[in-house]
Amino acid sequence: MARLNYLIFNKHRKAASCVAVLFVVFSVSLFFVVSAMRNYPASSTVISPSGRYVMENVRVGKILTLGGMAYLRVIDRQNPQEVYRTPLYDTQSLDMRASENESTVGIAWIYFNKSKKTFEIAMPQWESHWLNMFISNTPYEILEN
Repeated sequence: MARLNYLIFNKHRKAASCVAVLFVVFSVSLFFVVSAMRNYPASSTVISPSGRYVMENVRVGKILTLGGMAYLRVIDRQNPQEVYRTPLYDTQSLDMRASENESTVGIAWIYFNKSKKTFEIAMPQWESHWLNMFISNTPYEILEN
């Protein structure tokens, strides 16, 4: 009986070890993938009408199955160490025409609230992506169309 308990314990320990190793490999891979996406160069860039904000469309289609996905990176030129990233969006709806008023700056469908430091997204047929929790570093609200 003791030998049977020993065999069962070793069998489960091996399975637990395999699961732990797979989890670590997945976590490390995810970390490197997200780090790479955050540092991708912009595929297109526009300057706000006031010249204070830089808005960069960053495509992430080189990673996983994210073809046609991107995020908007907003940089305040008066505070360039502060970088604001939207969640991922489908580039089919992309329109990089810049707009700005006293409270917001942005492109069509995506607006950055200057005082609250938040995004408002009014993109048609918006779909959330599980990687948004790693890509977006700025609170956002999805507006109904």
